[in-house]
Amino acid sequence: MEDILKKLIEYPTISESSNINLMSYIDIYLKKFGIKGKLIQGEKNQFNYHCMIGPNKDGGIIFSGHTDVVPVVGQDWKSNPFKLLKKNNKYYGRGTCDMKGFIAVCLSIVPQIKIKKLKKPIHLIFSYDEEIGCIGIRKLIPFLKKLKPKPKFCLVGEPTEMKIVNQHKGKKNFLVSFQGHEAHSSLTEDGVNAINYCSKFINYLSNIQIELVDKYKNNKYYPPYPTINVGKINGGLAVNIIPNKCVIEFEIRDTPEMESELFISKIKKFLKKLETNMKKKFKNCSIKFEVKNNFPPLLTMNSSNLISLCLQALKTNSTGAVSFGTEAGIFNEMGFETIVCGPGSIKQAHKPNEFIEIKEMNKCRKFLLKLIELQY
Repeated sequence: MEDILKKLIEYPTISESSNINLMSYIDIYLKKFGIKGKLIQGEKNQFNYHCMIGPNKDGGIIFSGHTDVVPVVGQDWKSNPFKLLKKNNKYYGRGTCDMKGFIAVCLSIVPQIKIKKLKKPIHLIFSYDEEIGCIGIRKLIPFLKKLKPKPKFCLVGEPTEMKIVNQHKGKKNFLVSFQGHEAHSSLTEDGVNAINYCSKFINYLSNIQIELVDKYKNNKYYPPYPTINVGKINGGLAVNIIPNKCVIEFEIRDTPEMESELFISKIKKFLKKLETNMKKKFKNCSIKFEVKNNFPPLLTMNSSNLISLCLQALKTNSTGAVSFGTEAGIFNEMGFETIVCGPGSIKQAHKPNEFIEIKEMNKCRKFLLKLIELQY
């Protein structure tokens, strides 16, 4: 397990960079055990990976993880982030926790799987560019729709400290571009200030946030309601020019019970009213609304067969929810019963000196092997 993790960390698979070398390593490793996988290209030099272990039958389980990691530029690392460091019963390195640790566990248990005794298959699915909007797994949807035999369950190994998570928030990113009309700043009636109209929209989003707090309370989450965040804004050339452009990016982190499309529709209607007001002065004014990414929340009922199996394998009786998003919502939407459970803590993810505790990885190994055993 340690040797595999060491190798995985050495591949600097930062989002939007090639992961071909890492995927080739995984493919060659699995071929040693007679397992034939498939590299499925999404973008140039960006690949998803799938293989099946065991009988050609419906009803198996997917173990899934993403291969990309977040950047390290500007972070204060005490060691080389792309060299595995073992210290104080922890593994340090970019991706140890999120989520190459889980992938290393999946690969390390392969020699222990009694493949001929499996009654149902195990599918391994590893994706790319999860960190920037679940891009890789979305490219894989057509493949998954046709996948035969069809798995029944999916386990996404994001860091949950080996707790079973059956609910998480979704994440929807939007870009809104305001096209106004430029003029000298002293002649305010001769222009349309794009920043002013953008500020009206930001105020509207603040009101929507209040509505979401009032309407959707769910104490399983922190914060216990859907959230809106305006994360980027850009506009204007100089203080003495009425700005003709302003662009913002914002996100909604929706809970499973939220009527997301209803609120997005309300937002679009408000923007249409703003655009109409802008066009009253100059017809060339406009507002453009774009969806940059959209991955759904997760809700798998406690009565799920997968949850029953996982509770048994972990010898626990509790499930939980997290506020961060994962690829699990996409698998769940496609008809696979899905949970999130993996080694490491999200508190270590994306930070300098990222680490995972070795005992967590060992616990994950035992859990996956027991889960497989329960399916024999």
